[in-house]
This record gives sequence, structure tokens and C-alpha cells, in this order.
Amino acid sequence: MPGDPQIISVQNWLNTTYGWHSQWVAAPTHGFTGWETIYALTRALQIELNITTLADAFGPTTQSRFVSTFGVLSPSSTAGRPNVVRILQGAMWCKGYRGGWEPGVFDQDLLDSIAVVNANLGLSASVTSVNVKLMKSLLTMDAYTRIGSGTWDKREVQQWLNGKYSHRLDFPLLPCDGIFSRNTQLGLMFAIQYELNMADGVANGNFGPGTKSGLQSSGYVSLGATDSTKNWVRLYQGALRFNDYSTPFSGTFDNDTKNATLSFQGYAELPATGAGTYATWASLLISTGDSTRPGIASDMMTQLTGSHCNLLYQNGYRTVGRYISVLSKRYAPGELGRIFAAGLKTFPIMQEANTSVADFSHQKGVDHGFQALRRLRQLGFKGGTTVFFAVDFDALDEQITTNVIPYFQGVADYLHSTSVDYKVGVYGTRNVCARVINAGLATEAFIASMSWGWSGNLGFKLPPSWSYDQIAGLTLTNSATSLEIDKNVQSSRAVPAGSADVLPTPLVVKPPLTDLQFDEDNFWYLVELDVRAEHATGRADGISADFVLQFLQHLQWQYTEGPWLAYTPNLEDLMPPLSAQPLRDQRASFTAVAPQPASWVQPRLSHWAATLRGYRNWDLVAYSKGTCILPDVGGWAGDILNAWNDYYLHYRSSYSGTLRQWFRDNVGTTITGSRFSADDLRADIDAFLCRMMDQSVLSRPISDYVREIETQCGLDSHWRYAQFYQQRFDGTRATVEAAVVDIFQSGAIWVHFPVRHFIDDNARMPTSTEAALIAQGFADALLDRI
Repeated sequence: MPGDPQIISVQNWLNTTYGWHSQWVAAPTHGFTGWETIYALTRALQIELNITTLADAFGPTTQSRFVSTFGVLSPSSTAGRPNVVRILQGAMWCKGYRGGWEPGVFDQDLLDSIAVVNANLGLSASVTSVNVKLMKSLLTMDAYTRIGSGTWDKREVQQWLNGKYSHRLDFPLLPCDGIFSRNTQLGLMFAIQYELNMADGVANGNFGPGTKSGLQSSGYVSLGATDSTKNWVRLYQGALRFNDYSTPFSGTFDNDTKNATLSFQGYAELPATGAGTYATWASLLISTGDSTRPGIASDMMTQLTGSHCNLLYQNGYRTVGRYISVLSKRYAPGELGRIFAAGLKTFPIMQEANTSVADFSHQKGVDHGFQALRRLRQLGFKGGTTVFFAVDFDALDEQITTNVIPYFQGVADYLHSTSVDYKVGVYGTRNVCARVINAGLATEAFIASMSWGWSGNLGFKLPPSWSYDQIAGLTLTNSATSLEIDKNVQSSRAVPAGSADVLPTPLVVKPPLTDLQFDEDNFWYLVELDVRAEHATGRADGISADFVLQFLQHLQWQYTEGPWLAYTPNLEDLMPPLSAQPLRDQRASFTAVAPQPASWVQPRLSHWAATLRGYRNWDLVAYSKGTCILPDVGGWAGDILNAWNDYYLHYRSSYSGTLRQWFRDNVGTTITGSRFSADDLRADIDAFLCRMMDQSVLSRPISDYVREIETQCGLDSHWRYAQFYQQRFDGTRATVEAAVVDIFQSGAIWVHFPVRHFIDDNARMPTSTEAALIAQGFADALLDRI
């Protein structure tokens, strides 16, 4: 759309008239009002005031020189100064008012427009001159009529504040746009300070000690109170309106005002008095509110010990916010258990830097969504838990639009892409929280209220769906320990995670350390593979699980050739080409981002994956527990055959003990080079147990089976073997021995053929007597572990 011709004229005149100045910054000439044009008008005025150093701001020097030169702008004071009149006319046109039709002439049209401006600002319409406050206001982007989301109720308060207090030295003329902004909040604070009898030069618009003390002693208002010489009720009603609570603006505290107060107190988690208490005033005026009020939630960077948790509980805290990233401050091994044991609950926080606008983009949101999803699943948080992503800087509104919103879109793209779905929370200023929640990208807010001076907290009401409000930094101390925390008010809507919301996860000892550590090389690694596979496929079922298992299986060359290709084929190799291609593409997408495991655990993971794929491919159809079935040959039965080869080729002639004893000693051994090592036995058993779990819930992630197995083994080191003994062999030695003998004597061709393949060319099948001894030795080895 074309620009306003009057504004184009002003812009061209500014550049023509003042372009000679070395500090001039050219105004645009598009005919639209904006800060660049306002700054040009300000610099032009400074040139007319003989100010040597130009600036965009209408600062103290400009104000002082304006007063000493003109006092006010009027027809008489500007006589012979047409450029000054034209600057005023330009400001009026940019504000949407008629600036007069004859450039440089202070005519009746200009006088009439000044009267309209004053009326719109809540000032006297009979005044047709422009004082320094009005000139400063004209050279801003403030609107004097309701705009956009502004309301008439708020505009009424803004006009009243201007009319009541604009005569005071430091009171700034407020916009009258119906929007609660930083400037409007500042004006309200000045008004309160003036009602507290603060002198000009003392009142500063800050919620400092004097204001707090004065409100505590003088600001209390309740049902029936009426303004007389002081305006406490009207100011309180204005504060309610600015926070979007409908109330009269009458100066009388009536039932409507009481009801609005109760509604606000309920949402802000304040005592429901229905009166304008100090705590209510504070929460209406500033993001921290009354920072001394109690809070039952806290957050901290410190990794919590049992003593810390008890200290928190003793001081009335019931919820702790803790980080899921950064090694030095994230949940430590066993910390969740200590939190729950002390009677506390928790909420997770995701923050990787996130302290400047450069830390926010869609791609970084995707990355942080992945990191959060991976860690939450590694820690055992169940789906539905809210994780709060931090915006830990004073993001301006345009930065929220260009960087923060895309970041949260990226978070959502990854966080909601797998079988375990978490809720997104946002940590930041009131404005950040409101913008992200209103965009549908978060469901809860954790408000950074301690940073009360941030622009995103000034002039913004409590955001929707807030759960935690961070209001004060404290140090808790007792005889045992001390702890630095941030105190948070917790909303009744908040749902922190308790012990029932977090699955137990494996902890292991990693020599030379003696303390329990997270099982990062095994369980955590498998969680990451599950997350990446589910994201790549857009599904959580047998297919994504097979991607993980096939990837692990193929890390060891021996599981990628010969009969293994037929025994554990890729799913897409069994499908028609057109149906198979999307699956191949998804597998390639997953493989491209799947990380390699730690070298020491790779052989066992490959063995386990190959065995489990065999069980999944050939399934556990109804069978007699005393027989060997095909999936066993890819697992424990195949390793018995490997052990027999080892015995026959290397030990038969030299071993002095019995065949039974040799198998008892060598099944699950830790001797390097064994054909049936402890890792092999563990892989065989875990594959069987995983498949038993897998039959009932096909969509359960592979890592979740491992979590259950390893957690149970952490409680009882015999659990793995006892479950295998019970589930595979009905808990009887005779069944174990019968199944082992059947390896060698099965009449089923689908067992006999692969068994013959396992027997080394230089070995032979055991005799019936030897098979019985092997069976006894295997049963001994298994029962020794139970």
C-alpha cells in the first residue's frame, strides 16, 4: 500500500534541510511512521536547539535546552522559527493528527490538533501549547488512542494517571493505547510513590525499599474503602485492570473489586483475603511480588545429597527443579531416589547455554528437543512429564518472534516424535512464557520473576498456565549442610513428578570408581538408539526396534554372513520392492545418525541383538520346554555347540576332569577367548527374556526391556538366571538337561540342520553319553548362578 503523502513530505523535507549535518542519519522516504523517522525528527530538533552531539533519544540535554529556548511551543514562542514548527507538524502527522496545511506555520489546524492530543492523553483540551513532556511524548511511537489488543478499561486508567500526575516533575506522559506496557507500569509506580508523599527527585518509579515500606503501612484497601485525599482504591483498581481483571475504576472498593481481587489472588497463589494486601499489591506491580512470601518449590544447580533433600523438606519445600543437562549440574546417579525418599517431587529443566538470542533457532530447538527426550527417557521419566526449556535472557518481542518461537517449534518437532511423549514447559520472562504458550508450543510456564528489571517482566501480567514462579535466591543451612536455592511459588495447577512418575533405571559400578554410576555404555546407549530409530521411522513398534537390533547385530562381522543372513533377514528384504523402499530410506536415515557403542560392550550387544532378532523372527510358538527350538540355536544352544567345538578341538585330550565338570567351569566363564563367555551367557539369557516381554507389548522400546532386566539385577544379582531357569525350563533341572540333550538329538529338521552347521568340520556330534554330561554341566553352571 502507498505511504501517507504528508509523511513522505516530512521525510523528504528532513533529509533536504538537515542532510548537511555530519551526524545526520537519513530518514526513510516511504511515507510510513517508524522509529527511523521519529529519530530523524528528534535529531532535527536537536540541531535547531544548537546541540552539538546528536542522539536518537530525547534526553536530559534536549529537555533542558527545549525549556530554556522555548518554554513551550506556541505561536508566539516559535515566531521566526518555521523549522521548529515544521518539526512539530511532522510529529503530529506521524502520530496520525493533522499538522496544519501550511508548512512552518503555527495555524489553527495545528492548535486544534494539539487540543485533541491533550484530550486523548487525559489532559486539558483547553491547552493548545506543547510543553517539554508533550514534545518528548510526540517524539515516540506511543499511541494516544486504543490500538490492537488494547482495552478501553486500561485506556481509562492511563488517561486518569496522566491527568492526575503529569504535573509532577518526573512523571512521564503515558501512552493511552489501552495496553499495559513497561511505560504504563512505570507511570503507575510513580503515582503510588506520589501518594506516599515522595518528593520530586525522590520518586523514581522503582519498587524499592521505600515503596515497599510505604505500601505495607498505607496501601491496604478492602471492602467499603473510598478515596478522599489519597487515591489508593483507584490505583489498586487500575492495577487490577492492568492485569486483566475487570473492576470498576471508581475509587470505591465495592463487591466487584473484592471479587476481582479474589480471582487474582487465586491465580497468583496468594491468601484469599479479598482485600488489597501488601502481597497482592506486590504481585500486581512487579514480577517477583512479595519475595518474602512462602514457596514450596525450589530449583538449584547443586546435585542433591540425602542431607540436602532432608534440609529442603525441613524448610517446607516439597518440589525441586533440577537440570537434565550439563554434567556438573544435572541429576546425579541416585539423586532421583534421594529426592523421592525425602518426600519431595521434582520437575526437569533443560538448559544448554540459552543465555542470548544466538542460542535460539529452529535447528537448535530440534537439537535440544532430542537431547531432552533422550535424557528424560534415560532417567526414566514417564510420558506426560513436563520439561521446562530455558530462555535465560531478556528476549525482546521481535527476538521472541524471530528466534524463540522457531526454537520451540524445533523442540516440539523432536520431543513429540517418539513413543514416549513429554509436555513442553517454558522458562523465561512473563512475555516469553505468554508468547510461547499462546503459540501452542508449551503448556506450562516457569517464570523468571527474579529478573524483575527485564523488559519482558515489566508491563506484563502473569502468563497463562504458570506452574512455578521464581521469586528469590536463598541459602538454607542446618548443622549438617547448606544449600543455595531459588525459591519458587508453586501453582496448584503444577504437576511435578513423583516416584510413581519415574521408572527405576540401572546404576552400575565402573572401576576404578566405587560409587554407583549411570549405565551410560549399555542402557543409556540403547535409549539413544531407540529415540533415534523411533524418530527416523515416525513409529514405535517392531520395525523401529528391528532397526536398532539390526544395527547392533551388524557391528560384528560374524553376524552378517552365512546362515545369519537367512536366519535374521532385514524386514524390507521380505517385502515387495515398492513397499520396501520407504523402509530402506528410514533405515538409512537412522543408520546415518546412530552412534557407535563403547568398544568394550560392542561384542555383547551384537551377540544379544543377533540372538533377539532370531527369537523375534522365528518366534516362540507353542513348544515343549524340554526340547530345543530353532531360536535357541541362535542363542544359548548355539553357544553350547561352540563350547563343545572348543572342548573337542582343544581340551578333550588334555583335560583331566569330566566333560560335565568342564562345561560347568566353562559356561559363562571370564577366561579370555572362551567360546561361551560370561558376556555370551548374559546376551543369550537377556535376548530370551526380552522376547518374553516383547510378546505382550510389541510397541515397547527395546531399551525398556533392558531397563527392567538390569534394574532387577541391581536388586538381586541372581534375578537374570533365575528368570531364565523358570521361564525357559519351568524351573526344573530335568527340563534343562532334556532341552540340552535335544540340541544334539532333535528330530526336527529346522533344528538338526543348523546344529550340524555349528559343528566344526574337525569335530563331531557328541555321543548320547557325552550329550548327557554336557547337559548336566550346563545345568550345574546355570544353577550355580541361582
